[in-house]
Amino acid sequence: MDYRCEVVGDRFIVSISGVLTFDDHERFRQVIGEIAECAPAMVELSLASTKMVDSAGIGMLLLANDKAVRGGKTLRLSGVTGHVAKVIELSKIDQLIPVD
Repeated sequence: MDYRCEVVGDRFIVSISGVLTFDDHERFRQVIGEIAECAPAMVELSLASTKMVDSAGIGMLLLANDKAVRGGKTLRLSGVTGHVAKVIELSKIDQLIPVD
């Protein structure tokens, strides 16, 4: 997993590329830290370049959402396609985190 953060208008966008699996949990802590420290209240996790997410990756997305909510922010997922879309659909995470 690689990630890039940027502020665009009133949104803090975290673009995640590669795969999001258990092996990435240490690195994903950095993402959660970035979300906690960002100024914008709208946080977007772009999964457009994410090829695969496993159950641990779903858990990490939920942790990011919890961190955002506790900080008074709103988190959304974007760019969800292919395998990632199927995993999101099957896990019903879209009932907890809005998906664009």
